Amino acid sequence: MSERIQSAINSLVEILGKEKVRSDRTTLISYARDVFMPGYLDLRRGKIEHLPWLVCYPENIEQVSKIVKIARENKIPLIAFGGGSGVLGGTTPVKGGVIVDLKRMRKIHSINKINQTCKVDAGIFGEELERALNREGFTLGHFPSSIYCSTLGGWLATRSAGQFSAKYGKIEDVGIALVGVLEDGSIFHTKATPRSATGPDLDQVLIGSEGTLGIITSAILSISPVPSIRSYRGFSFEGVEMGLEAIRVLMQKEREPALLRLYDPMDTKFNASKLKAPSSGCLLVIGYEGFNKERTELKARLGFEELKNIYGKDLGEAPGLAWLEHRYSVSYNQSKILSQAGNLLDTIEVSVRFRDALGLYQRIMERIGKIGLVMAHFSHAWRDGVCIYFSFLVNDPEPEKLREKHFQVWKKAMSACLELGASISHHHGIGFYRSRWLKQELGLGHQILVKLKKELDPDFIFNPGKLGLGED
Repeated sequence: MSERIQSAINSLVEILGKEKVRSDRTTLISYARDVFMPGYLDLRRGKIEHLPWLVCYPENIEQVSKIVKIARENKIPLIAFGGGSGVLGGTTPVKGGVIVDLKRMRKIHSINKINQTCKVDAGIFGEELERALNREGFTLGHFPSSIYCSTLGGWLATRSAGQFSAKYGKIEDVGIALVGVLEDGSIFHTKATPRSATGPDLDQVLIGSEGTLGIITSAILSISPVPSIRSYRGFSFEGVEMGLEAIRVLMQKEREPALLRLYDPMDTKFNASKLKAPSSGCLLVIGYEGFNKERTELKARLGFEELKNIYGKDLGEAPGLAWLEHRYSVSYNQSKILSQAGNLLDTIEVSVRFRDALGLYQRIMERIGKIGLVMAHFSHAWRDGVCIYFSFLVNDPEPEKLREKHFQVWKKAMSACLELGASISHHHGIGFYRSRWLKQELGLGHQILVKLKKELDPDFIFNPGKLGLGED
């Protein structure tokens, strides 16, 4: 270990205490990767490509500030770490360095019932936050499939989306103000106001930056009253094209629900038994919720009638209620597939406008289908388009060939997005794996991002190698 690193360790121990600075191999291996799927291939072979030098556990923002100052003085990379549930290597220590685990910073500082906001530390787990808000009669409305194992900081870092995004928006719509630490150790607070015309929105510069511009330690978030009225339904459509048209009509005719999820034929067949739905056609699950009985029931009735007008077959409430019961089960059952040697399961989520949605879906399905098994659902809807969420499985007994098949799937999907002007990511972020396509996605915008990085983090301390920053 170099004298520089040892000096940094000594300083960190002085600040945090010996028990909060760990460098034993078991700990380092635990923090060496997130849920990046090809990483499973390495684990099976006992191979860890990137190890951090040590892991530290601050308990307040002052300690984070001191950690950053030490890292800057010693030119040591810093990687902010939440739940480790990312799927694109966003916390992988590609240049070694120090992992800053924020999970001991999980306090709910305040719940303001007048403003309907809360101030919360970045290290809190999603389900923990939601339960605490529920006890006060509120909800964040943010329900990603990883809610039990992901943190607020991770959501903000990657522009996370929850299952009820049609009603509550994504995390960037919920985030109002941020608190964190910059590269020189200074602590910043953005201002919490309803709207502002005081220059560019600095919160939106930091949200989605994946820890490359600073470390977010807490945030002020918008909250909503817990809905007391819920109405769920399932509808069946002949094919993806009609299902997409149904989604477009609902979102553009002010019939937008809280939940809107369309499964393609393969995904419908895969989920038919669990969701109590036919095994053919395309299943659409829809749900309305609110705390005003008359308004919610009226909106639901109008939405359901609209779907019937577009030749949707009403399946009753059973599929919707079954979805609600099992909505997290798929994510937590993936290990059964991954445990089988030669298999690699992964997901790709992209964003596309309605005009090109069917074409992009067909193009990606055709290209991936030549390499492995693939199915898709349309998991988030907006006024102008949708998120398409592809799940695919590739198989090969030879690890390197399996890795290459996995890469070819990604390459073909990303190429299709760039060809049609779609976005290569809707809510999983970029990490290091998607960064090879980010420059083409952003064009001149990536040069702006590089200039911003050089200004805010001239020594490239924060999470190098992510978003295509600090790769050299």
